[in-house]
Amino acid sequence: MISLRERRRIEMAREIQLSTLELIKRDGFDSVTTEAISRHLGISQRTFFNYYANKEAALMGETPTIPKEAIEVFLTGSDSFYVSLYKLMLANTLSLTARRNELLIVHELMDSYPKLSQIRLAGMTTLRDELSSVLTQKLPTYSSLVLVILSDMLLSSAWSGIEL
Repeated sequence: MISLRERRRIEMAREIQLSTLELIKRDGFDSVTTEAISRHLGISQRTFFNYYANKEAALMGETPTIPKEAIEVFLTGSDSFYVSLYKLMLANTLSLTARRNELLIVHELMDSYPKLSQIRLAGMTTLRDELSSVLTQKLPTYSSLVLVILSDMLLSSAWSGIEL
């Protein structure tokens, strides 16, 4: 269970992302500044920079992670590997689905702003590495390359589900 402080941090990060998206949709990407985002939210720029390094990072939002509870169930549950993996990926996809609209807007903007693609790739790499690490704990005898490839395939499938 997350603490109240952590929950507030997550909520503020999300508010910053949603405001960034709102301003970019209204004013255009190039017109939006971190100062405008901060002013729109009624926070200081220092507060903004406590959450995100720049407007691109704010637009992307926090790097997604696999829900900790789902990882715990995957690693310790008594279901077969395939059922456990299905449950893990379902939990991951559902957690991303909550951000579906924002993810789709960002995906559209990536065509016009290549820097966003670099940020998204870094986030996806982090998520892939997290999943690969979890799979390694469950399947310690498998090649790390195989588990990285499996992780990429699973996350690509999850993204396809979100795009639908």
